[in-house]
Amino acid sequence: MEASDSITANDLYGKPITVGATVKYVSTKTVGRVIDMKREDDKTWALLDKTRLYYDTRYLEVTAANATEEEDESTARVDMEEVEKKIRSMEDALKVKDINMDTSCEGGG
Repeated sequence: MEASDSITANDLYGKPITVGATVKYVSTKTVGRVIDMKREDDKTWALLDKTRLYYDTRYLEVTAANATEEEDESTARVDMEEVEKKIRSMEDALKVKDINMDTSCEGGG
């Protein structure tokens, strides 16, 4: 196991993770500050102050120091509202198209 000062790792987007960095665990949206790092079996682990648990750095995202889980949920809600608006708009456009489509079949003969 290497000492945390000499360990370098990257988050899932390739940004460097260092002791003191604020990161988010993407699976649970847990946000915390890295207080220690270790390397074992070709994996790099970061200890977060909030949970006192080590997380595989491949599943961490470096984030702003003031980020919180609540902000993440708020952003998700706003994004979901935008998606719902777009879906309703698309549905309305399809209804208009269906109404304007002539489905009569006239054959001569």
